[in-house]
Amino acid sequence: MILTEYKFRPESDSRAEESCADVANKLKTAFAESTDMIVINNLQIEVYDRQITVDHAVLHTYGMTLISSRTLYGKIEVNYRGEWSRSVKGRDIPMENPIDLYKHASKALRDDLVKNVETIMSKHNGVQKTFDGMPIELMFIQAPKSGLQGNGINSSAILFSEQLTQTITRHFNSYKKRVYQQFGGMDVFRFFSSDMFACADYLVGNEIDRESYPVAQPDQTASGASSGSGQSGKRVIVRTKQIGGGPGVIKASSIKPSRKKPEQMVNESD
Repeated sequence: MILTEYKFRPESDSRAEESCADVANKLKTAFAESTDMIVINNLQIEVYDRQITVDHAVLHTYGMTLISSRTLYGKIEVNYRGEWSRSVKGRDIPMENPIDLYKHASKALRDDLVKNVETIMSKHNGVQKTFDGMPIELMFIQAPKSGLQGNGINSSAILFSEQLTQTITRHFNSYKKRVYQQFGGMDVFRFFSSDMFACADYLVGNEIDRESYPVAQPDQTASGASSGSGQSGKRVIVRTKQIGGGPGVIKASSIKPSRKKPEQMVNESD
């Protein structure tokens, strides 16, 4: 799903806008019809009293990915002090470290979500869900025909646009697999559908309207109570004895369906 479309920024360099538009188009092609991914373009985040524009944010069932696509173009060099510069007509022009900037944006975003958790997240079995453990990944898109050299650069977070959607999908599937691993994926953060849409609307400043979101899972309600209509059966204790004494063993082959009606079984157990 595309929540906010890409908008051209005339103040940016043409190469930066070309790269940003290319990434926005690839995200739209890959995730426009997805119900597990929500794409937000030009997300505004306040970082230390400064408004930061995150080029793209992908919110999914198991977390969020922040993407920078307007920064890495041209010839960029990082010196031994970690200072970034871009070569423009033979001159080295200092530039802000985009990796540090997005780290600060990620922290500010998480802090804001935590402060408003009761507005965004619903309750599950009477317990307020939180943003504890929600992964926020950072990815940086390197424009074609650009150069990036220097020490101390985390190249694992720097991709070409052709790799982006596959990388996001691979990470999504990795989190999804962990849900079904040992302990039932208790260590995996997971959005309910309505909470994910509420979070996306909150981030862009829209009103949260849960009535318009996908139907919640059977075990999710506003009060945390179960909404299942089925009634649990009456518990019974089965005791077995061996002929010579001691506890018996029930074999699967000896278990047969009862011919008695449910009403008769309830009366006998009473």
